[in-house]
Amino acid sequence: MNKKDLSEIKRQLKPENERLILKGIQEAYGKYRDEEAHLLFTRLIDPETLSTEEEDLYFEIFRKSLSGTPGKNLMEYTFDPMDPQAVELQKTLFDYRNGTLLEPEVFDRYASELIEKGNYRNSVYVTVGIFEYAAPNLNANREELEGNTTYRFMITAISEARLTDIGLFYSTKDNCVSRKVNEEMQIIPSPLDAFLYPSFSERAADVNHFLYHSKTAKKPNIDLIEQFFHIPFQSTAPEQADGFAQVIADVFPQGLDVKTAIQFHRNVSDFIQEGTEEDAVVKVDKARVHDLLDASGAMAENMEHFDSAYTRILEDQELAAVNLVEKGKVSLKSPAITVSIKDDALDQVQTRVIDGKSCLVIEITDELKISNLPGTLIEPEPKKEVHVISPETDTPKDNSDHGDFFQS
Repeated sequence: MNKKDLSEIKRQLKPENERLILKGIQEAYGKYRDEEAHLLFTRLIDPETLSTEEEDLYFEIFRKSLSGTPGKNLMEYTFDPMDPQAVELQKTLFDYRNGTLLEPEVFDRYASELIEKGNYRNSVYVTVGIFEYAAPNLNANREELEGNTTYRFMITAISEARLTDIGLFYSTKDNCVSRKVNEEMQIIPSPLDAFLYPSFSERAADVNHFLYHSKTAKKPNIDLIEQFFHIPFQSTAPEQADGFAQVIADVFPQGLDVKTAIQFHRNVSDFIQEGTEEDAVVKVDKARVHDLLDASGAMAENMEHFDSAYTRILEDQELAAVNLVEKGKVSLKSPAITVSIKDDALDQVQTRVIDGKSCLVIEITDELKISNLPGTLIEPEPKKEVHVISPETDTPKDNSDHGDFFQS
């Protein structure tokens, strides 16, 4: 599912869209307690009965279920055709998106299984939307042609539910201020976990893949991925970034020089850009990373140790290219100084030795702000002390004690 396809589906998730039909919504509230899921509330919603305000709330959850950065907190997974449990789940989800999940008993089992295998220790709210999208046929330039393809899909979102704020409030009815105390649970619209099934690829449903969303890249729900989807968990984006940094530290004990690091950033960014049309997540293997570093000017004697370090630290796993560099900028950091340079200004950076000290030289060609204040790199000329000559003695009189200084 490439980025354009993902963006297309996200754009459809709005009320009163002629191309999108919301077949139904199922919702449940519950928690995992005493080693099993407890559903306290479930409901099947006919979209025709929703007010405009209610529609907006549900569609906000569905849109946020597809938010994030591919390769970081958005990951596309493939069902393992050799795993009987994965194959069975794939068939079940296929039936669900075709409408069987709108049956109350079926949904109750589904919601309970999600809560149990997702190991949610706090109260959660499960929302599922069943959709049909009339995907227009496009030519090579992505211009619309006659006809369309029906893409049926489901979005499942598991959101946090927590107590509403307790504090003082003013009652217009009683004309007084009192303390609010209740047990109302607020549903947080940004899901903890969510997934789209099936993926949308080449203008049609890709039933062998699904798109998983985690609220934060650092904390994907490993239990849900392994226990519910039966898929071995892949390392998180921060783990990939940290692992790659360890490889660089091992291969280059003195660290990458600035010139090589900046060129590597450029090469990886170009590689991502070239692969954007085909892959939502552009991945690189050990050989590709080796080539990118080599093309960036990394020292040959250091690169002799690259393959062994990569295997030892990263176990030869493929990495999402977006986890190797920062997006759109290069940051240079020392304990006391941080400099951030956007991609289009990297040519303005040089390293020089000045008075025997290693210096980073940055050409400033645009307006400058210092701590958000208008600034300049031009230092004012030194102030000059002015002495007053006494007419009687013709001798200079020192008025420095009086602070008589003037700008020359």
